[in-house]
Amino acid sequence: MPDMIDHSVDTFQLTGIKLKTFDLGRVVYIFPNVQNVSITDGNIVNLIPPKKPNSIKVLELRRLLLTNISRDFIRHFHNIEVLDLRENHLEQFPVDFFWGNVKELRLSNNSWNCSDDLSWIFNMNKRVVVDINDLKCFGLPYPGKPLISIAQYIKELEDTCIPNCECFLSKVVQDIMTDDLVPIITMNCSYRGLRELPSSLPNNTRTLHLEGNSIASLEPLNNNPVYESLWDLYLDTNDVSSIDDLEGSFWLKHFREFSLKGNKLTKIPAYALDNALLKNPNMPKAVRLYLGGNPWRCDCIFIPVFQELVLQKYATQIKDIRDVKCSYVQGDENSLMPIIDLSRSSVCRLPPEYSLQEGLDLLNGILASLIVFILGKLAYDYYHFKKTGRLPWIVTKMP
Repeated sequence: MPDMIDHSVDTFQLTGIKLKTFDLGRVVYIFPNVQNVSITDGNIVNLIPPKKPNSIKVLELRRLLLTNISRDFIRHFHNIEVLDLRENHLEQFPVDFFWGNVKELRLSNNSWNCSDDLSWIFNMNKRVVVDINDLKCFGLPYPGKPLISIAQYIKELEDTCIPNCECFLSKVVQDIMTDDLVPIITMNCSYRGLRELPSSLPNNTRTLHLEGNSIASLEPLNNNPVYESLWDLYLDTNDVSSIDDLEGSFWLKHFREFSLKGNKLTKIPAYALDNALLKNPNMPKAVRLYLGGNPWRCDCIFIPVFQELVLQKYATQIKDIRDVKCSYVQGDENSLMPIIDLSRSSVCRLPPEYSLQEGLDLLNGILASLIVFILGKLAYDYYHFKKTGRLPWIVTKMP
C-alpha cells in the first residue's frame, strides 16, 4: 500500500495477501474517507481493527483464514452497515456480539463447530444475518447439516430429556422419502437406580442405555407405544429373569440391538424369539443380540431347542455366544460350559444312579418274577382241574 494519505479514495480492494496478521488501521490512516473495504483470498488469520474513527460502511473479509471474531469487533466501525465474513474458518460466534448499526451480516461457508454450544444462533436477527439458513455444520457429528436445525434439535432435547438422564443428538439423517431431516437421539440412563423402564422418551430416541439398574419387567416394550421407534436397547446388569412379555411384540420384531448381558435369565421362549427374528426387517446384518453372563438352565427340556432355534441359527447375530454358559451347579460337568459346545447326550441323560446296565438288570428281574408267577399259576390250575374236574375260570370265559 502507498504511504501517502489519499482523501479521495472511497473504495479499497486487496486480494491474495500473504500476511497472517493485517492491520485495518493502516488502511484507514492512508485512506481516511474509505467507505468500502474488500480483502479477499489471503492468508490473514488475525485482523487488527482500526483504533481511530473511520467511515467504513461495507467491510468484506472473504476467503481468508479467520477463525474467530471478537464480540466488540463492530465497536471499531461506527458507520458500518454491511459485514461479509463468508468462506473463512469461523467455528463459533460470540453469544454477546455487539451489533451496532449493522444491517446485513453474511456468515455462510465457514467451519461451524456444531459439537460446541450453539446458543449464539438464537440471538441472531434473521433480517440481519441474511444467510442464516445457509449456515452448515462443518465436520462430525453433523457434517453439512443446517446449523439452525441442529441448534433447535439440541435445545428441544435439553427441554425433553428425562431428569437424571443424559440425552445426545447422535446424528441427523435425511428421510429418503420426504427429504426431511430426522434427528437420531441417544438417551443414557445407566446406573441411575431405576426399577422400571422409563414411561416416556424424547422424540426420535433410537438408542437407550439402561445398564446397571434394577429393572425386572420388560412389559413396557410390549404395551408402551413410545418404544416402537426404539432401535437399540442396552439392559446389561439388571434383574431381568424373563422375556416372555415380549412374545409377539412389535418391538421384538423390529429391534436392531438388544443386550441382556449379566441378568437373571435361566431360559427364554426359543420359538417366539426365532419367529420374531425371522420377521425382523433388520436381519441379518443390522441385528445384534447379547445374552452372555446369565445363569442358563442346562437341562434336556430347554437346551436342545435353545441350541437349534437360537444359538446355532443366529450365531452371527449373537455377538457374545461363547459367554452364553450353563449356570454354576456343584458337581455338574456342564457347569459354566458354553452352551453352544454341549452335546445332546451331555444334557439328555439318566441320573447317575440309573445306569443302562442297572436298568437292564431291573427289567430281567421283573421278567423272571413274571415267569415264576405264570408257572406257579399253571401248576395250581392243573392241580385244581385234576381234583375237581373244573376248568379254570378264565378258560370258561374264552370263546
